[in-house]
Amino acid sequence: MLCMYREIDAFFLIDLAQKYVDLPLQNRDLYMTTEQINTIVFDIDGTLLDTEHSIIGSLQETLEQLVGKKFQHKELAFALGIPGEVALKQLGMTNVEKASKLWTSIYEEKYKGAISLFRGIPELLGELKRKGYTLGIITSKTREEYMSEFIAFGVAHLFDTVICMEDAAKPKPSSEPMREFLKRTNKTAEEVLYIGDTKYDMLCAQGAEVAFGLAVWGCYDLEGLQADFYFNDPKDILYQLAKPEDVNPEQQWLNWAQELQFIAQAGLTYTKDDFDRERFARLREISAEIMSARSGLTLDLVKDLFCNEEGFQTPKLDTRAAIFKEDKILLVKERDGRWSLPGGWVDLNESIRTNTVKEVWEEAGLRVVATKLIAVQDRNLHNSPRYAYGVTKAFVECEVIAGTFKENIETVRSDYFALDSIPPLSEDKNSMAQIELCFKARESKSWQTLFD
Repeated sequence: MLCMYREIDAFFLIDLAQKYVDLPLQNRDLYMTTEQINTIVFDIDGTLLDTEHSIIGSLQETLEQLVGKKFQHKELAFALGIPGEVALKQLGMTNVEKASKLWTSIYEEKYKGAISLFRGIPELLGELKRKGYTLGIITSKTREEYMSEFIAFGVAHLFDTVICMEDAAKPKPSSEPMREFLKRTNKTAEEVLYIGDTKYDMLCAQGAEVAFGLAVWGCYDLEGLQADFYFNDPKDILYQLAKPEDVNPEQQWLNWAQELQFIAQAGLTYTKDDFDRERFARLREISAEIMSARSGLTLDLVKDLFCNEEGFQTPKLDTRAAIFKEDKILLVKERDGRWSLPGGWVDLNESIRTNTVKEVWEEAGLRVVATKLIAVQDRNLHNSPRYAYGVTKAFVECEVIAGTFKENIETVRSDYFALDSIPPLSEDKNSMAQIELCFKARESKSWQTLFD
């Protein structure tokens, strides 16, 4: 019972809501389909293990010795997720066996020790098993590589079925490894979710009509990838696969009460109808009564914490998305004729990341993945006119997955602009200096988040 938490503040209820509703908006239309999923299959490299640097680095050294050329990282990124021999053949190696032995030798001697599980993976796997999911692996590693490179990390016992390269007629991107997994486990395609980080994983899943989840945390290049689920970090898997029975009834009551309060507060802010104002005021009172009854807090304290016209006021939170195509940034045209980065107020049940994704979808018609926090700024220090209340602005770089612009109630057009051709801006939402900041972050390979 939550009533034991009598000496708490606003952060308690906020944390509860955040934990249970932080689901990326682009995937909420798939929520009900998760009811069928009882089996989760993982790729290894780039999904469970952070191997990108080791694989590419050792391949670079191999090619430098064999052909005398130093390949760039991006030139070899295609090798992530497919068998080494296949990658070497695509690179034009005539003696694949010799090249493979050299690559293995360099990898074992200089790079293998740098490999590690991605943060949060052990906890994720343990929780999935606790919840009753069947776990599997489909990898392009040989059985020998799997035994020598993966077993040592201490999580192999959590997987019920492992499909290695030699277990299927053809390796990824063919769907054969997934079809073999379905055959061995007697699972239907609807019961399985395959999580990987490359287009090879995507094609393997889609070819077998299995749902695909993109491990964004390990993905090198998002271009051309289409997924049923986008997981920014391992804990997202638990959030997006959460079933109704996973949510504590008391916590759900609090979530509903918070949403009611949010609707009421918005209504009181924007309505011009006196009768509606009375209704919204009563709705806010009801939400406070629910919070009081379900949390154990006094009604006066709840009103002080959550009814924004009373008590200590905190800054509002605004998110803006920086989306680039080549050397141009995406802006949306508002109905007053001015332009801005897609964004808006953070809803009560959204995080900075999920709200950014939601606003881009609503204002620009694009499905995106948030990849970088550029800056966190005090609005009154950077934008005009000055507001009577505080606003914190978060600028987030995003990558486009899919979608096209459609006129909506907020914006009438979208377009990409070079830095030297930025149209008239909504200065209260984003200044030219903030646009320039986004360009600088895009160009930097080692950008560090700026904050006031």
